[in-house]
Amino acid sequence: MAASIGMMPLKASGIPRFATAHPDFDGRGILIAILDSGIDPSIPGLQLTSNGQPKILDLRDFSGEGRIPLQALARHGDTLIINGHPLLGAGRVAAMADGGTVWGGILDELRLGEAPAADINGNGTVGDSLPLVVVHGGSGWLVFADANGNGSFADDRPVRDFGVAREAFGWTSTNLAPPVSAVANLGDSAGVPGLDLFFDTSSHGSHVAGIAAAHDLYGIKGFDGVAPGARLLGLKIANDAQGAVTVSGSMRRALSYAIAFARERSLPLVVNLSFGVGNEVEGRAAIDAQFDSILAANPDVVMMVAAGNDGPGLSTVGFPGSASRVLAIGATDPGNFEGFEPREPGSDPVADFSSRGGEIAAPDLVVPGIAYSSVPNFAIGGEQESGTSMATPYASGLAARLLSSLPAGRRPINATTIAQALRNSAKLPPAATVADAGAGTPDLTRAWEWLVQSRELPQLAIEVGALHARGAVWLTAGTAAEAAGHELTARVIVRRHDGSGPLLLQLTPSAPWVNVPPTLDLQNGRGEFTVRVDAGAAKPGVQVAVVEIGVRGSSYGVLSRVPVVLRVPLPAIARVVSQPVRVAAGGVARVLIPADTGRGMQIEVETLQGDAQVTAALHEPGGMPFRDGASIPAGSGDGAALFDLSASDMEAGLYEVAVTSGRLAPSAATVTVRRAPVRLEATRSGDSLRVAARSLIGSTVTLKLRAGLVGAEQPIAVRRTSTAPVRVAVVVPRWATRVQVDAQMPRAEWDRFTDFGLTFQDRNGRKLASAPINYAFARAAPELPSRLAGDTLVLLLAPAFAVADSSPWQLDLKVRFYAEQVIGLDEGGRPAQSLAAGRLLEQRFHTGPLPLEMPAGFAPVILVLAQEGEDTIWTREIALHGGSPK
Repeated sequence: MAASIGMMPLKASGIPRFATAHPDFDGRGILIAILDSGIDPSIPGLQLTSNGQPKILDLRDFSGEGRIPLQALARHGDTLIINGHPLLGAGRVAAMADGGTVWGGILDELRLGEAPAADINGNGTVGDSLPLVVVHGGSGWLVFADANGNGSFADDRPVRDFGVAREAFGWTSTNLAPPVSAVANLGDSAGVPGLDLFFDTSSHGSHVAGIAAAHDLYGIKGFDGVAPGARLLGLKIANDAQGAVTVSGSMRRALSYAIAFARERSLPLVVNLSFGVGNEVEGRAAIDAQFDSILAANPDVVMMVAAGNDGPGLSTVGFPGSASRVLAIGATDPGNFEGFEPREPGSDPVADFSSRGGEIAAPDLVVPGIAYSSVPNFAIGGEQESGTSMATPYASGLAARLLSSLPAGRRPINATTIAQALRNSAKLPPAATVADAGAGTPDLTRAWEWLVQSRELPQLAIEVGALHARGAVWLTAGTAAEAAGHELTARVIVRRHDGSGPLLLQLTPSAPWVNVPPTLDLQNGRGEFTVRVDAGAAKPGVQVAVVEIGVRGSSYGVLSRVPVVLRVPLPAIARVVSQPVRVAAGGVARVLIPADTGRGMQIEVETLQGDAQVTAALHEPGGMPFRDGASIPAGSGDGAALFDLSASDMEAGLYEVAVTSGRLAPSAATVTVRRAPVRLEATRSGDSLRVAARSLIGSTVTLKLRAGLVGAEQPIAVRRTSTAPVRVAVVVPRWATRVQVDAQMPRAEWDRFTDFGLTFQDRNGRKLASAPINYAFARAAPELPSRLAGDTLVLLLAPAFAVADSSPWQLDLKVRFYAEQVIGLDEGGRPAQSLAAGRLLEQRFHTGPLPLEMPAGFAPVILVLAQEGEDTIWTREIALHGGSPK
């Protein structure tokens, strides 16, 4: 069924048409390295290539998740005792060895996370200890596992390193296939073995691998990934038990391994990285610089990186997708999954979740971001996944097909040429701009036709401001009234990477409000020009254009695209303001809202047609999705979407509301912004609680102030120089029913990381939930099991650095526990009172001892509420540390 209805949406880039014309150009002879959570080697469809070769060449672990500490074992007759576990079969193990030491270790399910993935042996319990022994067998190290759980190694086969024999194994006590298949990575240090088990307990990497290169998926003939002839190299960089995040240096080490592996075998290499986190300051990430350096030294390596799933807001492409020498891949929403027949390439809209550019020129391409693909046995039923993680291997498969079309004498080809072939064949999706989709969705046949013309391309880097590559023009015009008659400018520097020879470039703007000179003469590999924008023509919202750069008089096509984004916010001083928006089918309209720290705000999105529905998304200043949930369906009347921003969460800057429409019809909506008339305060002295409202407007307002106790907060300052995970134990109050953790680090430090895991455990190390930190600020609110009331909650912090060093890092945590309901502290409140412009309304209440027990280190959290009229309520949560708000 999945194959017949196109749930591997190959038609979106014209792959079936290309495959019919060129059946051998299916990726054969090409290696795709999957840097991810692992690949399960037992999956049907990942066994052989289309021409009968072994599909997976090697599987290597760079995460440390499967590392098994080994110790020398003593033999007691036919028994070996491993960490207190007696197992029979010592005689058989010894017979396979060359007389040396027998080594043993334990795989603990408990440290692998949650069921079903962590239930490695499939017995319904997470918590088993699975013994293994390692011996030297003459030709190399061997691993024995008690695979059937019968307490003996006598009936278990020895397993060699995967790179030697491509052997896999798994644990199961039934006739069913193991839930997870593992392979051994075996090393030797002065005669002492090292053992890492490679497995995929996330299913993410296995799913990605199937999209890139599956052949006859699940045994269905012709149900293929994008490049069924390609071979795979699985490199595990993520520790699934620590929130599915990478570990320090794993990205860089895996990329270097992949390049060396391909070089030794003379295989053209495509690298797939379906990972990334949000940029705080674009262009400064350490991992971006590392990747650019490695790829500059290996110009034939094609690398695809996920743009991120933080759309549809602008400036949401994450790193390392922002590196200049990778292709950042965004996602389209293929119609197959909504019952639409696939059409020509470029007909599917950009997916809502797909990250957008703005401050940088990204993404480069967009391809289908939903697919039905391969998963390990434990994840059967979850074969359909979505995200730019799924789009990236699709693009990797396209690159592999193009590389396989080139005669061996043409290899290695510069990766820039492959990228250019894909870009120049691409078409923008409906209603998309260059900030949404880059060049658009490629057409594989057109890409191949461009590629076979054999040309060497000039390689250009675009610099705008502090961005030395991927430069984009990012302008804010003030309000429409302020912009009238003004011209905004930006200087663009063009540098040539491949030499310093003269080059005459042609500059072509896509919109009349963007003015540039017609040509740019590069001398000594450098030139610059000025982009001039007529801000007087701007309307509230966002306008996007592009300056295309090509070589005058050549057939190269467009070498670079410089996005030009003009932002015009709503007035900052109006208490209530509405902005109508019209959204093209499959498109997005944007409204920018100035905000102040500590001042609450409500944003409502309502469609103009009664039966219409759009999706409203909210993004904080800088692009981060709104911390309490970024996306809401919006209709009319009672179905309107409402974002209620508490004063305690407000950040100064421009919030962005992005309104997206379905693929079939345009929509119209109104975005209404209401700003709080007051800033709320609270302090406590002894048994007296003071609450206050300070006027922020120029007119009188009538308010009723209320105050209640909602819970308690413990601030925790983490300061470390080590890259090792940090365990933070927190006492759970007996009255707590839910928990919220806010994590904040200095924005300037964020660029040092590649990931940061936040995992919740009980005191025994059992995983409860995980919430990776994707920006310098993150909020997590996992379910709090009732059994933890009065017990301990453990926060496992797992930093992953681009380069492991001893520089200090810091993370400030606010751990808040909430009671089941608000406990009033105001004796029912006082009657509503008038507050004049610029004045302070102050009320005091006698609270007596607080009704909730505060564990040591905790402060009470007070909810202050101001009711304006009958329906409008403004709130602020305040933690009273030492009597002062925090």
